[in-house]
Amino acid sequence: MIFGERNAQKKKVKDLKGEVKQLKKQMMGAGCEKGTVNSLLGEFEETLILAEKRSSDYDISSYHISETRKAIVRLLDCMGESPVQEVKQSLSELVNDLDLVYHDCSIRHDDLDFKSTITCLKGMVSDYGNANFAGKDIMLRSELENIKAVLDDAAGFHAPNFFALAYYELHEDKDSLKEMENEQRNLFLKDYLKRHFTERFHSETKRSGVEEKVKELMENYLDNGNKCADI
Repeated sequence: MIFGERNAQKKKVKDLKGEVKQLKKQMMGAGCEKGTVNSLLGEFEETLILAEKRSSDYDISSYHISETRKAIVRLLDCMGESPVQEVKQSLSELVNDLDLVYHDCSIRHDDLDFKSTITCLKGMVSDYGNANFAGKDIMLRSELENIKAVLDDAAGFHAPNFFALAYYELHEDKDSLKEMENEQRNLFLKDYLKRHFTERFHSETKRSGVEEKVKELMENYLDNGNKCADI
């Protein structure tokens, strides 16, 4: 399946490059300067490819955030009534899913408080059902509730404009974004893209009559126009 996904991604990139090549011809045919067209569409293509990667990573993170939230609710509801081995299996599956919730725009890998909580949870899961776990039921519930609270917050975030995010990462140090709140980051990225790329890009694509074709290409490549809204 992974091999098939890689082939599909390679085809997708190849098709994008073909579409961009056609755009170059149209824009230069409409009188746009060759150097400007090559520069703008080169940035456009590179950014769109990275945006798709960031979008896919975010979708994976969002899926596992959703699944772990539901798993925690089930565990909190039935932990005291279900067989020990069944609960331990569910806890182990939860821990595996929690390793996949990370993304720079939701729960960051460098969130030390969250990672500390996960480490504590893993220790309790390892001990669950044996003598070392005695008296830790309340602590386990508390850790699960703490983790769910973080997941609930992340689930409520607005997804970033992935094109703006990718453009910034290609030109700046992405770690400069890590201290920003979700909404602050999204506004900052939107403004950064507008100042450094969008205004020039829109001017040239509109002048050459390919503005709608560019929009359609972005929506098709990212599978969802909202993932590159307001470019």
